[in-house]
Amino acid sequence: MAILTQMILRFLTPRFLCLLFFPVFGMSQEKPAEPAKTKPAVKRIGETRFRLGQVEFDSKTKELFIPATVNMREGGPIEYVLVHENGKVHESILTTSASPLDIQIALNLLSYKAGIGDVFDKLLSEEALDQAGKKEDRGDGLHIFFQWKEGDEEKSSPIDTLVIDGEDTEPMPVGPWIFTGSTTEGGTYMAEAEGSILAVYLDHLAIFNMARPGSEIDERWGANGDLIPETGIKGTVVLKKMH
Repeated sequence: MAILTQMILRFLTPRFLCLLFFPVFGMSQEKPAEPAKTKPAVKRIGETRFRLGQVEFDSKTKELFIPATVNMREGGPIEYVLVHENGKVHESILTTSASPLDIQIALNLLSYKAGIGDVFDKLLSEEALDQAGKKEDRGDGLHIFFQWKEGDEEKSSPIDTLVIDGEDTEPMPVGPWIFTGSTTEGGTYMAEAEGSILAVYLDHLAIFNMARPGSEIDERWGANGDLIPETGIKGTVVLKKMH
């Protein structure tokens, strides 16, 4: 534990930040991008708990905690479960004011592995199938929950069940969300620019994607009003690594 904590604290040095960001975001070591120049304000708030901006993470449990607000509880179609409040809010159940870049940095600090693998293969034409990826090259799979309070009662639900499947009007089955990672274009981290975090409909700019049947159909999914709390309710999105 002491070793892991020391490793996390090492990320506070500007030199180590440069080594971290360049391979992950595809940035040139000869021309540092802006995020690598500024030392992130990682604060230790507990024995194994840290905060970066509005994102908290635990070096022991490998959990991430993102503040979120219920944005939509009925209707659809929806393409996201979580976006930044400046992102595509008309298509998302939850919104957050937390920085997508801070989320990405926290994932890196906890040694999560990003990877596309075969996640986006459903969007390929028959002519492009020779470019298909491999399932084993996917990034880490996560279980993701939304936690909130109703009065004095603590509530928690897998974010999967907040989504309704338009084909059978049943909640989405619980399954892994893949850490695909976003992309960098012209030195801009696109998840930060677009605000895309948890995508139901496949989005290569989002940090996480689901890889289950129907993820390639943009009008299949809706908000599960039977389970989602009232609009405006604040809570926490909790990300846990699958074992």
